[in-house]
Amino acid sequence: MESLIKKVWPLIRKLIDRGFFHIFVGNTLVKCISLCSAILLPRIIVPQSLYGMLSTVDNVNSYLILINGIGLSSSVLRFCAMKNTQQERNAIFQFCLKYGLLADGVILAVFIPIVLFSSFFSAGNYGAAKYYILISCLIPVFTYVQEIIMVYMRANLLNKLFSRFSVLYTAFYAGFQILLAFVFSLNGVFIGRYLALSLIVLLGFLMLYRQKVLTEQSSQLSRQEKKEILWFGIGAMITNAFSLIMPLNETLVVNLLLKDLTTTAYYKAASMIPSNLQYIATSVVVFIYPYFARHTGDGTWIRKNSIKVLLGMSGIMIPIIAIGYLVTPQIIYIIYGKGYAPAIAIMQPMWIAFGINSIIRIPVGNALAALGELKFNIILSAFISVLHLGLDFFFIYHLGIDGAAYALMVSYTVSSLCSLVYVFYNCRKKWNKSCA
Repeated sequence: MESLIKKVWPLIRKLIDRGFFHIFVGNTLVKCISLCSAILLPRIIVPQSLYGMLSTVDNVNSYLILINGIGLSSSVLRFCAMKNTQQERNAIFQFCLKYGLLADGVILAVFIPIVLFSSFFSAGNYGAAKYYILISCLIPVFTYVQEIIMVYMRANLLNKLFSRFSVLYTAFYAGFQILLAFVFSLNGVFIGRYLALSLIVLLGFLMLYRQKVLTEQSSQLSRQEKKEILWFGIGAMITNAFSLIMPLNETLVVNLLLKDLTTTAYYKAASMIPSNLQYIATSVVVFIYPYFARHTGDGTWIRKNSIKVLLGMSGIMIPIIAIGYLVTPQIIYIIYGKGYAPAIAIMQPMWIAFGINSIIRIPVGNALAALGELKFNIILSAFISVLHLGLDFFFIYHLGIDGAAYALMVSYTVSSLCSLVYVFYNCRKKWNKSCA
């Protein structure tokens, strides 16, 4: 036992020094706060149809966030992590902030007239939520600024600062929307979100000022560098959009086929807690991304560390998934009340679906992004998104709302297997033949 501790301790010490446990603890606090918000909001916002309306608005905003800043926050993460001087990193950050905000302005100029005049937003669940969709449409813009500031921290390995900002942001976001929901119901949720985002963006700019990101002389980006940054951002946006669009498509299909805001509320409640499994994967990705980016082409290192990540994730996640599956009825009754009993049959397969996503798909997909494998990610994500949309219509049509979870489970499994095969095949062939 003593010899095992001696072997493991240097690794733990290295992770502590590099800020991994700050990220992990920070993300744990973030998800605990988010979970409290998820538990309280359905009880504060009543009746259930009103909570279903909030889910519908969030569904629309999530589509906007998929194309936020045309993916340039991903460019900050990759290219800043690869640069050696502060001046180069500053130039990349400033370029991505400017053009990301310009892109968001164009997106809103197209989106707002569609909401105002399109027949899609004049009837059904989306028609009922039209007012709230309009008043919340600036949330994605604030979210982009908040995201790019925090991504800059990650790229510069400011892991401790990143974790503190993450916790603070989540505390603001959850706290303000809950407090104001007590007073103003659904309107209070959106007021709280705007307030939280405004405060964290202000604090973020103060941090950038102290780090001299906005004031210190930056280097000049060449035309080729700008082109690479833009195309990588667009490619990452497409990849992430296809990757994250599946749960959004499920809510869309539920709203279109079932046309019942109460049923939408059941789906939202069922997915809320299992989806928080992904915070562990997110913590790992935040930590490993810059290291995989810096070992691009080193197949031996990629293979070795991919196996470590997958084994570690499996050891942590599988017991949690099993326990969550078994106690699902108790979770629903205690947290949401007996009125949400129909959510039990949805939540149980959700544990498995989000477990597969967390153990394999998120870590491996982000590792491939860090390695610059955008083409593969785009093709795979596009295929899986189309497959998932078809499965959604099939399963929901035949099984009702319960079928949504099974469509997600099958899609995540296929995507995970394809990514695994691609990584280990290229470790032997494309990146480094010494892995064979």
